[in-house]
Amino acid sequence: MLAGCLAALLVLSVAAMAGEAGPPAGAGFDRLADQLERGELVITTHADALRLLDQLKQQIPPGDDRRELRYRYMFCILGMDNDPAKGVAYAEQGMADARRVGYADAEINFHFCRGSKQESLTTARDALPDYNAGIELARHAENIRLVADGLTWRGSVQSLLGEHALALVDFLEAQKFYDSAGEPTESEQNLFNIAVAYRRLGERTEARGYLDRLMQLGGERKDLPQQMAAHMQLGFLDLETGTDHLATARAHFLAALQMARSIGSHVSQGSAHMGLAQVLNQLGDYRGALSELGAARAEYITTGDHSDGDMFALQEGEAHAGLGDHVLAISDFNRSEAFLQKSGNLRYLADLLDHRSRSYEALGKTAQALADLRRMVKVHEALDRKAQSYTTTLMSYQFDTSRKEQENRKLEADRTLRDEQLASLQRVRRWQRVALTLGGVLIVLLLWQAQRQLRRSRRLHRMAMTDPLTGVANRRGLEYFGERALQHARLIEEPMSVLAMDLDHFKRVNDEYGHPVGDEVLKRFSGLCLESLRQIDRIGRMGGEEFVVILPGTTLEAATSIAERIREAVSALALDDLETGLRISVSLGITERREADREFAQLVARADEALYVAKRQGRNRTESL
Repeated sequence: MLAGCLAALLVLSVAAMAGEAGPPAGAGFDRLADQLERGELVITTHADALRLLDQLKQQIPPGDDRRELRYRYMFCILGMDNDPAKGVAYAEQGMADARRVGYADAEINFHFCRGSKQESLTTARDALPDYNAGIELARHAENIRLVADGLTWRGSVQSLLGEHALALVDFLEAQKFYDSAGEPTESEQNLFNIAVAYRRLGERTEARGYLDRLMQLGGERKDLPQQMAAHMQLGFLDLETGTDHLATARAHFLAALQMARSIGSHVSQGSAHMGLAQVLNQLGDYRGALSELGAARAEYITTGDHSDGDMFALQEGEAHAGLGDHVLAISDFNRSEAFLQKSGNLRYLADLLDHRSRSYEALGKTAQALADLRRMVKVHEALDRKAQSYTTTLMSYQFDTSRKEQENRKLEADRTLRDEQLASLQRVRRWQRVALTLGGVLIVLLLWQAQRQLRRSRRLHRMAMTDPLTGVANRRGLEYFGERALQHARLIEEPMSVLAMDLDHFKRVNDEYGHPVGDEVLKRFSGLCLESLRQIDRIGRMGGEEFVVILPGTTLEAATSIAERIREAVSALALDDLETGLRISVSLGITERREADREFAQLVARADEALYVAKRQGRNRTESL
């Protein structure tokens, strides 16, 4: 705890000293936020997290919507520990605000936050839509780090639901990014996920090796949350290994409970009590198990966590059955089954059917007992099929990974061979270049003057045809290209369209923010249009804030789609780095070549008429004539 606080204070001190030298606004916020996101600051208690988040909030520059959203999604994930319903609502508001601002990273992280709160509020399966949505958004944004984060969120749920092979594939894919990107903290945290997946797959030796290593690292850093999580997983690992390991399982759960109390995590305390209840049920101490379950219930009530309802009712049923109260036990098992129908955990369902059949048998209800046993056989068959599917999934993943590695090795070998061949060729031709150089000198001397004159002529021609501010064609260049495009379209009888564009209320931008800002807006608008157009298209500035685009081979319908794409992109163009809150929009007029058109000016005139219609209709719209 002290180390975490000192680290945070050091960051703030450095930020303060840098502020005296005039750092960019928000630099201190970014440094602290990066450290928190990467897990570089050890957070021992929930109070530590809230204190660091408060320090982060104090460093948000006034009016900085993006940094405000970044703080909010970090608060959602790190600060809202004990109220999942409130966390879901908070995340939903954050997503709406992130979409409004156009901050994709924040929207993705709010999806992850809502998913994590939904796990506690209902069932883990209900979190999957949010995790999948976050991953897809991250892929679309080409943010590989957030893709990896999403894979770890989703993999944890898949592992909890019994889809262990799919979970392991997600974790291994995430690990590739963390290792290649040099992210040691995320890599270490993800190793914990891999260990849990191996445990649930029954690969106990691999799981124990990972968990022992993580326990050691947590001890070296005095990272209580990591040590607590390792104790919990080692406890479950010993619980699943057999009765000979129940004593060590209990010791691990007790250690985890003590650490959870130190940290102040009610969720972790509830989980530790639940683990102890499972141990006591297996030891035959059914009253002790019910006592631990009562303690777990108290913690879950404090947090509003309902995610362990299936296991809670199952353990209560086992304890009541052990005490001979089979009627109450069957009621518990029925409650557990209702939860399991939502979560779909077949392993828990098989245990439930086994214990409930015994209670039915003890009550003389042989028909119900037999029905449960038959269902249990089918569930075990389904589990066997899943195990085969796991093997197939992992083998397929390993095969694909091996094939990609072989392909990479082959590509590397080919590249090395090409480099060697190139080096050999360069050695052979070195003498040829010397000889050619001597002859080339004479040619260069003869051509130098001609080339110089040609370059000067071309430069003057480009200057005459190019708008010096935006780098696009000027009126002269646009008319030259337009006439040629029109004659070509008439010759081969193909469509051709022209867009006229005018930035809405641009005079207000110059008046309120100054002409330098207005000039930069024109440059960015021109660059955005160039990115939206094809190589064969041509954009030019007719003057002021009016631009024209020539679209060879384009129908009116296709031109309308292009115009709308430009209009939407302009509306979303972020200009906060120029002036906070600065936004622009554009009105567009479109026309398509007609048989009667003989001059390019006719198309420009019609497009201008359509543009004026768009202006009269309220601006920020597209009209055609």
